[in-house]
Amino acid sequence: MYLKLRIRREDREKGVRYETYHVKYEEGMTFLEALQRIKEEQDPTLTFRHFCRAGICGTCTIYINGYPKLACKEQVLPYVITQREVIVEPLKNFRVIKDLAVDIDPAIRKLRDIGAWIEERKEEPRIEQERSRKIEEASDCILCFACQSYCPQTLEERYAGPLFFAKIFRFLMDPRDRKPQLRLKQAVEEGYLYHCLSCNKCNNVCPKEVQPATLIRELMIYNTEA
Repeated sequence: MYLKLRIRREDREKGVRYETYHVKYEEGMTFLEALQRIKEEQDPTLTFRHFCRAGICGTCTIYINGYPKLACKEQVLPYVITQREVIVEPLKNFRVIKDLAVDIDPAIRKLRDIGAWIEERKEEPRIEQERSRKIEEASDCILCFACQSYCPQTLEERYAGPLFFAKIFRFLMDPRDRKPQLRLKQAVEEGYLYHCLSCNKCNNVCPKEVQPATLIRELMIYNTEA
């Protein structure tokens, strides 16, 4: 069996085009392994990102048939069986550097600007079990940017996007953080929290089931009660 990949290519010299590759299927093959096979055996100029190969770092996120997936975790077999051709593209709503590699630096800078780390209190507060569970769930984000890319509202430049609200929620829940009111202000006034469309698309594509849309709705409730 062979996997037929139609990959979106982009560089300064040739611009944007789609190129087709055939990869012989091997048991347990992932899309990352298929891309590596293309680079090693067919086209060394193909550019994509990867690192941990274990679904932990979020580096290898690409679009597969219109949906953001972790290339290192997405199995090839179902596509080989059901699809004549699979379209592979880079993350949307990000500037393409080359081929499947996009520029995530603006998003990283925005995380730095909101202070995506705990500003610790002097005292050591007790964390209740239910609150600890919420912190843990929101902390599962691996910065794969799948939700950020798939969210239709991020086309509005002012809207921070589901990734950032998930991070803000994580710090708002943590009693060790001494700036809960600042977190709500960041969400509402700087991130335009209420511009969320509540379409749940970010929930549907998160590989770690963080459920950013659900956290956004909880942020709205906390802001109402504050």
